[in-house]
Amino acid sequence: MQILNRDLLIARRDGMLRKAREIVINALENAISSVDSYSSTRKSIRLEKKLFIVNSEWNPSEGKLHVVGAGKAGAKMALAVEDSLGDLIRSGVVNVLKGTERAVSTRRIELVPAGHPLPDSGSIEGTKRILSLAEKLGENDLLLVLISGGGSAIMELPQEGISLDDLIKMNRLLISCGADIREINTVRKHVSRVKGGRLAKATKARVVSLIISDVIGDPLDSIASGPTAPDSTTFRDAMDVIEKYDLRDRMPPSIMDVLNKGLRGEIEETPKPGDEVFNRVDNYIIANNRIAVRSMASYMESLGIKAVDVGSRIKGEARDSGSVMASIAKSIDSGESTISKPVAIVGGGETTVTLRGKGRGGRNQEFVLSALKEISGCNCCIASIGTDGIDGNSDAAGAIADGRSLEEGIKMGMNPDLYLKENNSYEFFSRLGDLIFTGPTMTNVTDVFVILVI
Repeated sequence: MQILNRDLLIARRDGMLRKAREIVINALENAISSVDSYSSTRKSIRLEKKLFIVNSEWNPSEGKLHVVGAGKAGAKMALAVEDSLGDLIRSGVVNVLKGTERAVSTRRIELVPAGHPLPDSGSIEGTKRILSLAEKLGENDLLLVLISGGGSAIMELPQEGISLDDLIKMNRLLISCGADIREINTVRKHVSRVKGGRLAKATKARVVSLIISDVIGDPLDSIASGPTAPDSTTFRDAMDVIEKYDLRDRMPPSIMDVLNKGLRGEIEETPKPGDEVFNRVDNYIIANNRIAVRSMASYMESLGIKAVDVGSRIKGEARDSGSVMASIAKSIDSGESTISKPVAIVGGGETTVTLRGKGRGGRNQEFVLSALKEISGCNCCIASIGTDGIDGNSDAAGAIADGRSLEEGIKMGMNPDLYLKENNSYEFFSRLGDLIFTGPTMTNVTDVFVILVI
């Protein structure tokens, strides 16, 4: 059971809406299970006379195996590697989301707690050790890199002159300005000593990366800011992001100094596609949003419910996306669509939230809150969660609502428009009792949502 308060969420309704809530919650749990970081990693590794990692092979008699990595899924990925390879591992350092280092027990791989969504001292100290380990390896050694969502903050070592405080301020500005994840990571890569392929370039070893993707379309250069992937972006692109969102005067001087040095050629660019360093690098996606969304569709169809899979590329403002998806559900419920009930709309991606107020919440909660007016009075249930179990600046994974939620909120004196205006979706759903809690799932393939029309 991944949803800790599932019974309470289901019990809030009776009849048809109760059943709808149960089905929706089961679908979300299927999504999380399908991208479990331990099982996804374990099935990617096979040890015989040689070590096979997905489509790569390496002879252990010719060198030494070391493990590094970073991300929200890092702890369970590291455990899976240890359970698969045991004493073949000579050493390892993996930066993990603070708190998850206690969820598993590893012997060969040290788990370093680090901050997210903002880097902290653990992020930097752990990354120093990761980089130091990588730099010491020889050509016959294998560096197995475990990468997952959240790695951009969890694994970080900034360029000279940038303090942790400046790094935190930069990340806060980027996260809150409305920039999408690719734009954010373009800047991050160009102020870092490990992102944008720089980790791969720092070692002489063979590199194999197992990657759990948290970015739409699975671009290798964006997931955890691509520490082992070629980077097609430039210092000029990073500066363009700063200027697009009018951040030049608000960015710490040390950040602007590094970017300007890069523009002048005083700091080396990130390694680009075609760089010979990548002749010895293999990157493999082992779990992503498509797997999670498809699992929800399969679950619905196993119940005899038609599933409309809208894909894994949903983006834009969360409040706009939620309203649009809810309007489609309303059209189906009212008989205006050629799609007949019962039907489930499933999808995923990563929307954005432009902060206008000082409330608490996240993109999944805003997605659901924006749907309330459209589905009011319908036999519908909608839910959206972050597969990592963390939504925005809250401790909830997301929220659930149905055709009675708007009426219920109004009776409690809550106007959803005002809560949206203040980015205070957490308070709205907390008062309703419809926040979804999972705790850290130790995986991360961005967000998934489901709308059931019965």
